Amino acid sequence: MNILLVSGPGISLKEPYNSGIEAFIVSLANQLVDEGHGVAVVAEGAEVGAKFRLVNPFTAFASEKPDFFERFNQKRQFKKLDVDSYDVIHYNMFYPHLVEAGLHFNKTSFLTLHSPADKKRIAAYKKLSRRSDITFVAVSERIKHQWDQALAIDIPLINNGIDMNLWPASGSRSREYLLWSARINEEKNVESAIFVAKQMQLPLKIAGRIADQPYFEKKVKPHLNKQIEYVGHLTQRELSSLAKKAVAYLATATWQEPFGLAALEMLASGVPVVGFDTAVPPNWAHESVATTTSLRWQDLVELVKKSEAISPSSCNEFAANMNSQKMTSNYVKLYRGVLQRQGTGENAVFADDRAVQIASKQPPIVE
Repeated sequence: MNILLVSGPGISLKEPYNSGIEAFIVSLANQLVDEGHGVAVVAEGAEVGAKFRLVNPFTAFASEKPDFFERFNQKRQFKKLDVDSYDVIHYNMFYPHLVEAGLHFNKTSFLTLHSPADKKRIAAYKKLSRRSDITFVAVSERIKHQWDQALAIDIPLINNGIDMNLWPASGSRSREYLLWSARINEEKNVESAIFVAKQMQLPLKIAGRIADQPYFEKKVKPHLNKQIEYVGHLTQRELSSLAKKAVAYLATATWQEPFGLAALEMLASGVPVVGFDTAVPPNWAHESVATTTSLRWQDLVELVKKSEAISPSSCNEFAANMNSQKMTSNYVKLYRGVLQRQGTGENAVFADDRAVQIASKQPPIVE
């Protein structure tokens, strides 16, 4: 199968990634190639020696929020892509004008919903759903529930997955510090992690891209010292190395986290996750994930203490249920099922006992 994955203009797939979506795209693309599929990715850049082919139809990238003329030029350039050889086109980022431009390709198309159903996205995707038979995909039960209601359709669910080889669990009992990793802004709420570390008199390593400089200057920088350390925006290899001596990973986001990819990576590394239930999927019911309905940092202290008894192997075994091989297998089954349905009039495609089912009257099997 030949697959075109679309990120967007100006998007870099080089590490360190700006968000979990870039990590998802690279992981899916690499696994698809490993399984024998032809994969090209629309992006501005990728690592040297990437397994997939890079395609960049955009001559210039002007801004993160393109105006009318920029969107017009991007649509025009995107339409010039030669897509004859691709069986499916799979969109991932919020560039509805590109999806709209892609409708003229008359290709079987998919769009993975990585973000909550806010007003702007709902309006754009309702319009797209009326104009095409694009297949939407949710990355978690939380996101599926939101988008099922928003679009009034039954959306298939495929959990995100990670390459477990990139996140080896350490058998070391040397646990030296708390760890926090995400975009640094108000909704990710690193401030709560800082207060927990101070209360427990434990070192804290803060990693991530500074997405909100004023927030960093006001809420983070004044606390930095030998105990509270900002270690920068790290690659996956660097973060994996840092995880080897972490007591716990603090998931402190106060918004409804769509999936929690960073938390899954830490679990794979053998690090228990402690945080607010807004920061991880609510169906992650396991001893290695300790959350509270409260948004008070004080309520995390006792959870951190309890998490010290959790073994690295328990964390890793739970994370292994959400690996890139399973994720990719379910996407391939979804691709083939929709192609079959569109080509033969079939109403459904049945996968294995925990994969994805697409049917005209039957709800999807989710994992």
